[in-house]
Amino acid sequence: MQDEQDYMRLAFDAHQPRHGRITVHPTPLAGNGPYLAHDLIRALGKHLPLPDDDHGLPAWATNSDRTWRITTAWMLTLDISHLTICRAHRLSTGQWEQLLALSARTGIHLTLLCNGPIPVTTLSLLDTIEHWILDNRRAAASHWRPQTRPRQPAGYPWWQHRAPFPPRDDELQFRMPPQPLKPVLLAFAPSPLCPGPMPPLPGPHQDPLHPHTAQIADRIHTRVAHPVHAACVALAALTGYNSKQIKALHTQTSNGLPALPAWTMTLMDAARHLVALRGHPGAPNPLSVPHWEHADIDQALHACRLRPTPPNRRSRTISTSVPLTETVRQLRGLPAL
Repeated sequence: MQDEQDYMRLAFDAHQPRHGRITVHPTPLAGNGPYLAHDLIRALGKHLPLPDDDHGLPAWATNSDRTWRITTAWMLTLDISHLTICRAHRLSTGQWEQLLALSARTGIHLTLLCNGPIPVTTLSLLDTIEHWILDNRRAAASHWRPQTRPRQPAGYPWWQHRAPFPPRDDELQFRMPPQPLKPVLLAFAPSPLCPGPMPPLPGPHQDPLHPHTAQIADRIHTRVAHPVHAACVALAALTGYNSKQIKALHTQTSNGLPALPAWTMTLMDAARHLVALRGHPGAPNPLSVPHWEHADIDQALHACRLRPTPPNRRSRTISTSVPLTETVRQLRGLPAL
C-alpha cells in the first residue's frame, strides 16, 4: 500500500502542464466510449458544456471518435510531450488502444501506471509496441523527474485556470460588437457604449491586456472544449460575425479570416489540427461548421457570458448606395448583378 501511494505521489508531482506534462486520474468505472477522452480534455484545462435541460450533451461529446480527435487536436496544439494515466489496470482494452493510438499520432511519451494486475487481453497489446517496465521507486522517480528546462512562451497561458466553471450566476456579461452587414468588410469598428450592466467587449484594435478582453479570453479557453467552436466564439466576440457569416468566410478570396490577437492563436491552431485529423488538411476555412452545430456555438457563447448587440443598438446605418438585394448577394457569396 505504501508503494502505491509513493508511485501516485510521483505521478501527480509530475503534472506540469506549463512544461507539457499531464497526469490524469480517470473517472472510476466510466466504461468505454468517450469518457476517458473527457478526462484528458479536462486535464488540459478545458470543460465540456454543461448538460442541457434533458441532461444531455452535444452530439460531438457523446461520440467516441469525434471526442478522441478533439483530444488529439489539443494535445498537438498545446505541445504535450508526456502523458501519465493513473490506475491504468482498470481501463478496458479499447481504452488502452485509444491511448496507444493517441501516442502514435502525437508522439507523446505515454506512461501507464498500473496499481494491480493487467488483464491478459490488455497485456497482449504491449507485445505490439516498444515499451519499458519500471518496477521500482528509484526508476519511477527518475522517469517522472520534474521538468526544469524552460519552454517557448505560449500565445496564451492556457494552464492558468483563471475562469471559474461552472460560470457564476452573477458573472459580468458582455455585449459583442454589432453584427456586420457585410462580412467582406474586415475593418474592426469599436463597439458602441451600451446602456445597462453589460459593457461592450473591446475589439482587437484595442489593448489586448484590457481587463474585459482578458476575462473573455480566459472564459473561452476554459469553457469551450471543442477547438473549432472555441475559435468561432473568439471570432464572434471580436467581430460580431454570426455563425453563418463565419461559415461564409471561405466563399471568396477577398473574404478571408481577419487578423486576430495573439490569445486566439492557440484556438485557431487547434481548429486547424482538428480539421486535418478529419481528413481535410489545408481547408480554406477551418471554422466552417455545419448548420446543426450552430446551436452548440450559441451555447458556448452563453457559457462565456457573451450576448449579441440588438439591431437597434448598431453603431452603423445601412448605406443607401448599396441596395439591400446586393448586400444579400454578397452575404451569400453570389456574383454581383
